[in-house]
Amino acid sequence: MVNGVEENIFLVNAPAGSGKTTWIKNKVQSYLLSNPNDNILCITYTNRAAEELGKDLESERVYFGTIHGFINDFIGSFFSHSEIIDFYWEIYKGQIKKRIENVEQKSNWEESNNRYKEKYGKIDLDTVYENIKSISYNETPFNSLYRGALSHADLISFTRQAVDKFPVIKKKISDKYQIIFIDEYQDTFTDVLHIFYESVLNKKNRLYLLGDKMQQIYRNYNGEFEEQFETFNKDIKLSINYRTTPKIVDILNFIYNDNTLKQIPYEQNSNDEMSFQPQILIVDDIEKTVVEFTEQYNDALVLYLSNKSRFHSIGVGELYDAYCKMDKYKFGRKYSSVDVLTKEEARENDILLSFLIRVHQIVINYQQGYYGEIFRYFRKNQAYFNFEKFTVKVHNDKLAIKRKLEKIVDAYNSQTNSIDEFLNNCLQNGLIKQDYYEEIINDDEYKKVKDVKILEFKLLVEYLENPKVSTQHGVKGESHDTILFVVENSTHNPPVNMSGFFKLWSDVNITLSKFDSFYYQYNNLIQNIENSIGMKCSELKKDTYVEISSIVEDLIQKFISENYENEYYIHLLKDSMEKYIKKKTVTNAKNCLKESIVYGPLCAYRLFYVGCSRARKNLAIVIKKLDIEEFEEKVYQKFESCGFKVNHVNESIRKD
Repeated sequence: MVNGVEENIFLVNAPAGSGKTTWIKNKVQSYLLSNPNDNILCITYTNRAAEELGKDLESERVYFGTIHGFINDFIGSFFSHSEIIDFYWEIYKGQIKKRIENVEQKSNWEESNNRYKEKYGKIDLDTVYENIKSISYNETPFNSLYRGALSHADLISFTRQAVDKFPVIKKKISDKYQIIFIDEYQDTFTDVLHIFYESVLNKKNRLYLLGDKMQQIYRNYNGEFEEQFETFNKDIKLSINYRTTPKIVDILNFIYNDNTLKQIPYEQNSNDEMSFQPQILIVDDIEKTVVEFTEQYNDALVLYLSNKSRFHSIGVGELYDAYCKMDKYKFGRKYSSVDVLTKEEARENDILLSFLIRVHQIVINYQQGYYGEIFRYFRKNQAYFNFEKFTVKVHNDKLAIKRKLEKIVDAYNSQTNSIDEFLNNCLQNGLIKQDYYEEIINDDEYKKVKDVKILEFKLLVEYLENPKVSTQHGVKGESHDTILFVVENSTHNPPVNMSGFFKLWSDVNITLSKFDSFYYQYNNLIQNIENSIGMKCSELKKDTYVEISSIVEDLIQKFISENYENEYYIHLLKDSMEKYIKKKTVTNAKNCLKESIVYGPLCAYRLFYVGCSRARKNLAIVIKKLDIEEFEEKVYQKFESCGFKVNHVNESIRKD
């Protein structure tokens, strides 16, 4: 450490459009050439990001992958050792015992116990212990404790504990990898940051953490690494914005409000012609505005907050809602409802959608007159189709097949047919195999899906062929010439309070560092109270509150005394906390101890920046007038200071 700075550990802030991926690729290539004996580790947040970084960089000396993949592939080699298994047993024995005894009388626990008995003859602690041969990743948010298979989160926390208990693992990491990159550090678990930080501390290895706290979308990082961040080498600056025109760069700098992280527009983007000045559209009817805007700017990508809004806006809301109700696509499963509707891999694993997507291809070929292609497609997909019934043996077969295809195409193009009715049509005309049809029909999971109109599937396919709608989360890292950003509030997880953010922004000179710091203080208050009373603040009841009220009061009073001049406290918490101090009821306590009070506007602040940052040339933001009318004049001034032109509903979107 030189002057309090870890010279070999780099914190590289990479705001939107700063060319982070290109920088990492170039750095990896440079290290490979200049350090022929070194190995490089690159931890990414998603498999997609790993693939993108690893494209055209094939070398046995470089590992690209997610942290879970790395644990499985590298650290996992230690997880079959008896010492590690014993350590696992030390941590999880109590939970395993509870499951075996089913102390909570849960039906799924009972089913799991019965399956274990069927396989191994009995279930007890000794048997479970003897059958655990290694610790592994379960690839879901849930543990499978009898097998030693850990969830997303538990795999990380267990690995951190194992690495701390057995330091040889850290040495193995530093011996193997001389250069380590962690991409999207702001979304990385604190435990992961600790593992790699401690592996290279006081060594010659180099560790690079790249990302942008403003683009922190997921809630993996809990703020416990802030002190370490302060000691990192920050000499590397990715300050050029290669993505957007100067006017939008100015807007992003204004929102970020941090001169140390100020971006400079890429010189070649200065000449890009904008269709209109960045605009705020204040409206009464959001959907009407979206329609009018996209008719005028047909290259626009519309950004919604939620997937529900996204799918309903493109006319496939009922299909989305039906898939959301299916157990196989609920939280914790391999694929989500969004995955199965938008990703080919997930869609291919769905018996209904994989069939319908093939029918769609047949319809397209039929409408274009590619009959030879249709027969080749039948032959290729015999698992779905009755190939024999669509084989031409004599001349009359051609006419018969044409009639069948006409009926199928008409049913597919129907505005009123349900998916169930369409499937029945496919059966009657001999297209779908009987056993395949029965597999779909007899699966109760598809009951609500089958009631949806086939039209919605057609609209989904059209959308997938040319996506014009997404979410602010969904386009992280992407960019489009024209963005229409629809501002919404949400109470879902994560909570997003855009109205609260705009109100705060109107009065406070917001910076992310100060807002973040205040949130972590507030979140720590809630955690300290919950740890002290042994329950969630939301679970407080009148009859039990008396016993723990003094603990709650003391911690709240301490928080107030530390923050009474803090402008974030004044605008977000002061009223509710003062109300509690005046009248210390359980209701008032719960009302001032809701994480969403602070996190909702903070999350909105980040998403506002992320949404704006996706525009290369043209940016328009739609806000419902009702959501801001209490403070509209103040926020209009803020928007105009930011570089936006504010248009009201009766004003058209003008080309400047």
